Amino acid sequence: MEQQGKKGLAIASLILGIVACVIAWWGIAFGIIGIICAIVGLILAINAQKSYKALGQKSGMATAGLILSIVGLVLSIIGTIVCGIVLAAGTAVANDPETQRQISSALQQISSSVN
Repeated sequence: MEQQGKKGLAIASLILGIVACVIAWWGIAFGIIGIICAIVGLILAINAQKSYKALGQKSGMATAGLILSIVGLVLSIIGTIVCGIVLAAGTAVANDPETQRQISSALQQISSSVN
């Protein structure tokens, strides 16, 4: 029964690491969820590795979960920061009438050159 507990921790960390990697670029809200999944995955992977080490068994799945959780954490942090920067830049442009006029002018020039 103890073996199933370690295996369950390793599988859970693997799944959470994969989820964190996949949803890292889906915006700020999902980036934060990715960060949370990655942290929980890290904790589960470390606990699974400790359990495997105590019994002298191989911990391949726990190691894979650890690596994916680390990668997912890094990607989620980067994705959240990038989305925040893009959101801030978009808000700044939307609130500046001069920038809006320049963008409108540039789009009109592009449209007239295409025709």
